[in-house]
Amino acid sequence: MMKSLSTNPKVLLCTKYRKSSGGFVDMLGYNIKKIIIGPSLPRDSSIGLRFIKQNVPQVEILEFPQWQQYVNKLKEGWDIVGFSFYQDEIDDIERMAEEAMRYNVGELWAGNYGALDEKVPSIVDRVFIGPAEDHFAKLFGCRVLDDQIEHPSITFQFNLRPIKTSLLKLGFLYTKRGCPFKCIFCQTPTFEKRLFNINIESIEEVLITYKRMGINHLVVTDELFGADHQFTEQITELFARYKFFWFAQSRASLFSRHLDTWYDRGLRAPSIGAEAMNQNALNNVDKLQRVEEIVEYARRTKEKPGMYRMVNYMIGYENMTAEETLEDIMRIKELGCEAHGINILTPFPKTPLWDRIESKYGIFERTYSKYDTKHLVWNHPHISPTQMHKLHKKAIRSLNNPFKTYGRFITSFLIGEQARNQ
Repeated sequence: MMKSLSTNPKVLLCTKYRKSSGGFVDMLGYNIKKIIIGPSLPRDSSIGLRFIKQNVPQVEILEFPQWQQYVNKLKEGWDIVGFSFYQDEIDDIERMAEEAMRYNVGELWAGNYGALDEKVPSIVDRVFIGPAEDHFAKLFGCRVLDDQIEHPSITFQFNLRPIKTSLLKLGFLYTKRGCPFKCIFCQTPTFEKRLFNINIESIEEVLITYKRMGINHLVVTDELFGADHQFTEQITELFARYKFFWFAQSRASLFSRHLDTWYDRGLRAPSIGAEAMNQNALNNVDKLQRVEEIVEYARRTKEKPGMYRMVNYMIGYENMTAEETLEDIMRIKELGCEAHGINILTPFPKTPLWDRIESKYGIFERTYSKYDTKHLVWNHPHISPTQMHKLHKKAIRSLNNPFKTYGRFITSFLIGEQARNQ
């Protein structure tokens, strides 16, 4: 039975706690050989929580606190403490939930992709899947419908670590919820079943704010940019009007189809989920993408000055041996892209891949921290965990030279600035 809540409850929403004071996000992936000096983003903001706060200002948010900061906040007394997290963070969230109960919090709530795990309902009182703005608005007698969601201003300082020299200030943008494709390894079709656009008036207001702050570069964090052609036309026209350079993630075919227009409107850092250069592997995970489309994307984007191409790539497909994986890594390398996110195929709860792998091969790893796409967690028919670890390291060495990858990121934007001003 749920506890009776106040008609004006005190609500605190948290991310996982930070285990050190210097936490950062490697902008180009957690899978590049580390060097003493390198670009990074401080991990101090949560896009999801910022959206909720923007639309339901009555809630309070706490983003990546250190443990004692979290404990001190609990002492203020709360009717609801909610957690936003991913699969590999569940152990940390369980510790945070236990601590919250010590301070007599009324209810514990959970959201974000980690809430899809079957253990989570035993940790919290309520689990929410998908966009949560309206859930929280109802607590205060309000509604926030999908077409009413307002976009918050979210900025990050792109630094040079460890000396924290500022390289670039970035504005983040999230224009569309969900993805129409059904890749069997992806949790998005389960988590965000509703597909909708953030209202364009709100987006334009944020772009104006960024411009007033002197920001010229945008990171568009949509799962799939460009799926709604008419809406994307309006968005990219705004990017051009306010003279932004921008990053976006989409499919190779969509980038190739709109490349000339998007480039003229400021696209400088396209990212695709290539996943593999083996067509059987792509078909096996319902990627609905042809290898020829990936090759064409690489060829055409290479012709554009100042482009910085990022490729998300996976190893560990059930139909591929270690030798075939090494051959595939070389085919990805031949594309000549600037940066690669390299992951090991990982089944996640509530996906078709999870069901298939668990029934056909078995999932042996139940340690949540291993679900970071850098560990083999299931019984692969051809490759052992030790072999997979070596393959992953080989892929990193082959595909991401840190000096080339980081250096090209910086110079690509400088070249882009010069091309725009000519």
